[in-house]
Amino acid sequence: MSRRRQRPGVTPDRRSLRARTIRKTGLAGLAAALLAAPPSRADDLSVLFAPGTVISVGGFAGGGPRFQGAREFGLWAMPYASFRKADEPREWFSPDDAVDATLLGERPLLIGAVLDFRNGRGASDDRRLAGLPRLPNTVGLGLFVEAWPIDDTLRLRAEVTQGVRAHDGIVAKLAADLVGRYGRFTLSGGPRFVLGDTAAMRLDFDVPAASAAVNPFFAPYRASGGPRSVGATVALGYDWSEAWQTVGYVRYDRLIASAAASPIFRRLGTSDGVTVAIGAIYSFQPTP
Repeated sequence: MSRRRQRPGVTPDRRSLRARTIRKTGLAGLAAALLAAPPSRADDLSVLFAPGTVISVGGFAGGGPRFQGAREFGLWAMPYASFRKADEPREWFSPDDAVDATLLGERPLLIGAVLDFRNGRGASDDRRLAGLPRLPNTVGLGLFVEAWPIDDTLRLRAEVTQGVRAHDGIVAKLAADLVGRYGRFTLSGGPRFVLGDTAAMRLDFDVPAASAAVNPFFAPYRASGGPRSVGATVALGYDWSEAWQTVGYVRYDRLIASAAASPIFRRLGTSDGVTVAIGAIYSFQPTP
């Protein structure tokens, strides 16, 4: 999908279409992109209604740990929407990128706003978590920087977000991807590295003394800021036609450092997590 648009992946001439670079999401992503776009560029959205504009809609469904570090798997689904100019080709995207809207630049360097979903955790996920502070599902807001040292072949990306609550902390995600096109197939993949500040790490991995007193299954623990996880993502896309595309991916993450030492995962979870998902995207032109 053309980068301009959208994203789950992809960016185009982000400068003129930044408001359109709505990516993997549904209404949440659309809202994020609209709010992030400067008022002076609001008229960029007129492209959405211009003759020949290509609109893409679809969704992804998959499974992964019910919460970070959990052994049990859970299912999830995510809607997708994007749009691009009629003369823009369908571009590559990484399904595990966060929702974003480009504000500055064009390839090979793009900068913009990003919205990242953060999974929660509670006793409803595992009764042995009773006594630990409940973590609600939430989001982080921040910026992303994306560079293409080798156009359409090598992408580097960094996302830094602050949780909407002050004590949610800051999380930084770094990624590198090699992209190869083989006829109708597009194969991509690369390493992932996640860091968190002290607030983010303590929120997810601490065991407060009061919780340990209530639930002796866990010993008191205090996490520290720094590396959180390392991993890799591999994605495969197939273009059935100009209208239909399917994309599947597998992501592996391993908790490290202070995160891996948390009693929460040493006692009832695992440091290794695998997420798998597949999605379908349909592109059409609503106006002649």
